[in-house]
Amino acid sequence: MAPTTLYRLAGIAGLLTGVLLLLNDARRVGVVPENDLTHSIAPIPAFLALFALTGLYLWQRERTGRLGLYGYALNLAGLAGALAIEFASHYVLRFLDSDTVERLVDGRTGTGFLVISMVYLAGIVLFGLASARAGLFPRTACALYVVGFVPTALRAVLPAPVVSIGFVLGSAAVIWMSWRLVTANTQDRLPVRI
Repeated sequence: MAPTTLYRLAGIAGLLTGVLLLLNDARRVGVVPENDLTHSIAPIPAFLALFALTGLYLWQRERTGRLGLYGYALNLAGLAGALAIEFASHYVLRFLDSDTVERLVDGRTGTGFLVISMVYLAGIVLFGLASARAGLFPRTACALYVVGFVPTALRAVLPAPVVSIGFVLGSAAVIWMSWRLVTANTQDRLPVRI
């Protein structure tokens, strides 16, 4: 597979991630109804984001250095954990009684959720900083990535409206950065040989 094809596919995954994150947020705030369909698709953005993030990282890898590598690794691990949380939330926990869910979240499950959130938070910040420093994506998009996704990583302790704004800003950043991958053409300098 040619690098441009990989970048375009990762970019498409990122565009879908951003749109589906907005749909998920619309469900959370009551604009879109909560039903089996909207709960079933809720984990999909986290799944797609794993591929999108990989494309975003590879596109700028040579310029981000170790900071980019650490940010990518932590962000990827955090996203993988977020995928597990989203799957559990929408395919398991929603079918349990509230007492059982509360016991789980107060125990090891909640501790696991907290660890995932902290890893994701560190990855967001490092990846955003490395991306801004690399200069291949607009700095405003990199800033929106950090400012938007930090509240989503801290959603267990922040008010719902702040988290919702975070999802909107973070989604905009992912769409913006992913569009760069989709629109890359063969005349563009491809910064990474795969």
